[in-house]
Formats: sequence, C-alpha cells, structure tokens
Amino acid sequence: MWLLLLLDAAERAGVTPLSVGRLHRLVYLANAMAPVYDILTPDGYILKYKRGPFFPAVQWDIDRLGAQGLARVANLQRAEDELGWWFDADYTLTKRGMGAVDAAKGLTEIAAKGSFLREVVKAFAAMELPEDERDAALLGDVAYAKADDQAPIDFRTASENLTSLAATAIAGKGYEGHQVSRRAEVHLYFRYLERLWARQSGARNSA
Repeated sequence: MWLLLLLDAAERAGVTPLSVGRLHRLVYLANAMAPVYDILTPDGYILKYKRGPFFPAVQWDIDRLGAQGLARVANLQRAEDELGWWFDADYTLTKRGMGAVDAAKGLTEIAAKGSFLREVVKAFAAMELPEDERDAALLGDVAYAKADDQAPIDFRTASENLTSLAATAIAGKGYEGHQVSRRAEVHLYFRYLERLWARQSGARNSA
C-alpha cells in the first residue's frame, strides 16, 4: 500500500511515470523523512550504491503490483553505463490500483501515510531544476552523501536518522520557540536539496 500511495501521489503531482531510479530515490527520501510525520519507517536500512538508492524488497513489490494489475509497467529495458548492466522501467498506477487506493483511504493509518507521501512528492515536483537534474539532486541527502560507497545507511531510529534530524534543523523547528508545520519541514528540506545541487552545479561549471 505504501507503494500504491506513492504512485498515487506521483499521479496527482504530475511526475509520472516513475522510472526505477526515481521510484527508489523517492522511496528512500520518504522512508528517511517518515519521522517528520510521526510515521514508522517502512525500511530504514540500505547500502549506498553509486547509481543511487535501491531497495530489493521494493523492486520485488513494485513488480508484483504490476503482475497483479495494480501498477502499469512500461518501457522495460536493459541498460548499461559505466557502473555496469541494469534494468529500467516506467511505473504508473492503473485504474485498478486507483480503486485500491481510494478504498484504503478510509482507514485512518492509510490516510495519514497518503497525506505524508503526497507532500514528499509535491515537494519533489516543486524543485526548480531541469527535469534531468531533479533525480540527481536527491543524492545530496545528508545521510546518503555522507556515507561511503557500499556502506550501510541505517535510519531505523530517530537518533540515527540524519535526514529527519537535518530537516528539523533546517526548518529551525523548536529554535527559540520557532514552530514550523510538518508540511513546511518536508518542503524546506527538498528546497535545501535543490539549492545544494544548484550551488554544486555552479561550482562545477566555473571550475
């Protein structure tokens, strides 16, 4: 249901279809930022890959949703880059999947997760970057950028979750009585990633 809600949020924000890379990066950011909305992190452990976040269990689930007719899988292809061979595909929500999401939204817990995921995807969609740079900008996440290649990133507990801690710090939440909504906290963190990428791109271009 987490993946169906994410696909639903992507449809609403106009950022579909989701490629394999974009899907896993959004799953990663959503998992890491779940504590902002007091939601349990579905999967708080991942190894850092040079190509970007990848959750084997998530890939299994999204392909199973495709087999069940809840998600549409298109443009499946084998690709190759400097890191080796890999598979890519585009994912969207089917009408059957939309019906499943609408039916589940009557449950309080599902509705809360849906609201959170919509904000994550809306924040991503609002990034003022060229389309081909948005996905790359997500790799500026503090936890992902800090980790060494092939090293584990563990954000299963609040004290180890550098992403949610950074989001809170960037929002200035709690500083001298300053209060920021959970929604604003999510959007401010994505704005931070946007500005970080723009600054780094400027530095690369001037070098």
